[in-house]
Amino acid sequence: MQSRPTSPELESVARGRGLKGAGLQGACMTRAGYNLRDIEGTGMASDLVYKRLGSKFVQVERLNDGELKIVYPNRKLVGMRRSVSPDVAKILKTLIYDKEVDQEAYNKLPMDDKRLFHEILRITHTQYEFKNPLQDPREALKQEYIKLKGEIMLGNDNPEIVEELKT
Repeated sequence: MQSRPTSPELESVARGRGLKGAGLQGACMTRAGYNLRDIEGTGMASDLVYKRLGSKFVQVERLNDGELKIVYPNRKLVGMRRSVSPDVAKILKTLIYDKEVDQEAYNKLPMDDKRLFHEILRITHTQYEFKNPLQDPREALKQEYIKLKGEIMLGNDNPEIVEELKT
């Protein structure tokens, strides 16, 4: 095994940490981009465009236009962009800015919008922040289906029950 040659050139090489940690503190502005978590509350343009919702961020301008865009903190898209009704957009804005769900407006939503809203809460991990989490609207439908199925299995062949079970 040979030993390393010692020369004046090798001795003049920089030692220590080098450039590690010598950059901008807080948000690391590299060519690859920056993390939205790092600039939250700084007043930068991206901070004004994206608002935190649970563990993800929502682009508020698109929400005003009726389109929902949820992104990770590194601005990669979560799922697909989807159009939302003005009622769901209003409830989402209330959730983003006031950190609470308007129960009256939520109860007035049709079943499809309730399912979409619950899916948004699940994706953003927001349902864990509530004292009384919202129940999945599909659970109520599932319970109703089980009840009607039990009626049929017990021999209650009432045409109204059969018709309700088909719908």
